[in-house]
Amino acid sequence: MSPQLTARGRLRAAIALSLAAALVSAGCGSPSTATTSPTPSPTTSTSSPAAQRAAAYVVSQLKDGDHVEGKFGPDLGQTSDVALGLVATTGQSAALAKVLAYLETNAASYVHGDPATGEKVGAHYAGPTGKLALVAKVAGKDPSSFGGLDLVGELRALMDDKGAFRDDSKFGDFSNPLGQALDILALERGTPDGAPQNAVDHLLTAQCADGGFADAFPKAGAKCAATPDATGLALQALVAAGADCPATKASTWLTTRQRADGSFGDGTVDASKPDAGNVNSTAYAALGLVAAGQDTAKVVEYLGSVQNPDGGLAIKPGSADKKSNVLATAQALDALAGSSLLSIGSSPLTPKALACAQTPTAT
Repeated sequence: MSPQLTARGRLRAAIALSLAAALVSAGCGSPSTATTSPTPSPTTSTSSPAAQRAAAYVVSQLKDGDHVEGKFGPDLGQTSDVALGLVATTGQSAALAKVLAYLETNAASYVHGDPATGEKVGAHYAGPTGKLALVAKVAGKDPSSFGGLDLVGELRALMDDKGAFRDDSKFGDFSNPLGQALDILALERGTPDGAPQNAVDHLLTAQCADGGFADAFPKAGAKCAATPDATGLALQALVAAGADCPATKASTWLTTRQRADGSFGDGTVDASKPDAGNVNSTAYAALGLVAAGQDTAKVVEYLGSVQNPDGGLAIKPGSADKKSNVLATAQALDALAGSSLLSIGSSPLTPKALACAQTPTAT
């Protein structure tokens, strides 16, 4: 394999880990009036024993106590997920401080790529920029001055005239609905003006007719296939931006596809043939439901029921591989805390009740 292909593989893997695992058609659906009342999620309440055990497991897996080590070296995307999870978990301030210091030191390589891997000088990744800006904000830092970078300014510079936050890389544009949602959340939480309307409009191009969101923006002739991961993350962005009707549709899509045990499957969900429970997907779906004011008690119960003795959670607890996974466990922390990316940490957003009033179509 040539050095260039090796670099391409490393970058693709890094972007996939940071955006997809985490972790994202306009229109208001059928004639009705739907309202939900968000239940505020405490940001400083005592975490549950399950959350504390999960956080302890995550911290124990950090290399040098400050970052996640992946297949290709330090994984800043997963490390950012760890930071978001520790913010939501009480009693982890010391560990969080170490993680934040590592992210600040390595912020440039996360959002601009590493020329040593073959990346061009001046490259810029939109999803990581928004994700890191969100981490900074919820952790009480200034996203306009984090790791020597103005993450907010750089994020705005990556938005085109259609509202899409796009990558500028030698290896192509990896931007997707999950990254778009993170970018919107970063601006909603980190700036007085919030996200521009055209950024929200562009995210809505990934909403399928059934209300769910696809992992990729639409291409001509391609079927729109929604996933819990993209829908949960996009739903938070929509609630933050006040896009009530699309948010109501997304919330309904999630609630009608939740499994009896409280979990969500990974990938596209067929309501008649649901996938096996996936912790990452369940966590992302739960964060969306919390933001939309839905009860996630069954999700919390499910996550606690599949927690391993070491405190961690497997990606797919029902599969043969029940080994605890750092990313799955880190993403479950916010869900175990009953929080969302709107409510964790410093200066939380308090969403208003969703109100989607529609006029019946004449027949």
